[in-house]
Amino acid sequence: MIKVNGRIFGSEQFSNGEVSYKPVTVKPDHNMIELFFQDNKDITDLQFAVEFIRDKEPGAEIDLTMLYVPYGRMDRPINGYVYSLKMFSNIINRMEFARIYTLDNHSNGITDLLEHVVELDINPYIEKVRELFRPDYLFFPDAGAMKKYPQKINACARNQIPYFYGQKQRVLDDSREIISYELFNNDLSLTGKRILIIDDICCTGGTVLRAANIMRQRGVADIALWVAHCENNVIKYDIVRENSSISKLYTSGSIIRNYTIPEIEVIHREWG
Repeated sequence: MIKVNGRIFGSEQFSNGEVSYKPVTVKPDHNMIELFFQDNKDITDLQFAVEFIRDKEPGAEIDLTMLYVPYGRMDRPINGYVYSLKMFSNIINRMEFARIYTLDNHSNGITDLLEHVVELDINPYIEKVRELFRPDYLFFPDAGAMKKYPQKINACARNQIPYFYGQKQRVLDDSREIISYELFNNDLSLTGKRILIIDDICCTGGTVLRAANIMRQRGVADIALWVAHCENNVIKYDIVRENSSISKLYTSGSIIRNYTIPEIEVIHREWG
């Protein structure tokens, strides 16, 4: 889905697949496009939106808010696969946005390849989730999360809340199956505690659910998950089922939408 200055742009299609674009208000000095990625149609709609604005106001700046960056996980050349993040970044860079606002990028390759990126602070989201869930500890589900978040989250840097992490081992083939998982909680007692898991993206929830199951076996009272980007198909998996070890999933709404599931809560935030 694409929005131009808060209005949806390109939501209707003709029977042959062409899109019916209806005019929206364009400002003479500065315009904001928002990309909420659902499929590759959104990339085409984005190009049409940019052309529409520049046709109306050639001298106006255009910013892009793209909290979730498509193809962020295809961040390196892999045998048999196109380097998709590079291709996508080339398309975006040619549009010459003044600024591109993102949130909790999955890969450093995003800021290496995309021009004029401004990564938004995740702390307002995390603080809102802490207010709602009131965790005793934070948990980072893999080595990458453990490397990234203690430096990004104020509650960790200021020693406001203890944290620990987990480590997974995968099969080194195309299945990428997790064969073992270990918690490293050192001297932290888990019995009766409330744990907030923090990660950047969730597709099936397999890793975090494995971690949560182990925590429950060790006496944890309640577990929630904050994930900046939650894919729509998460509802097909055990992570949001009634008997899941994770009782609540919080997300920014960058991908998931149109679901009213009690176990999922979208955290919205305004920024300047």
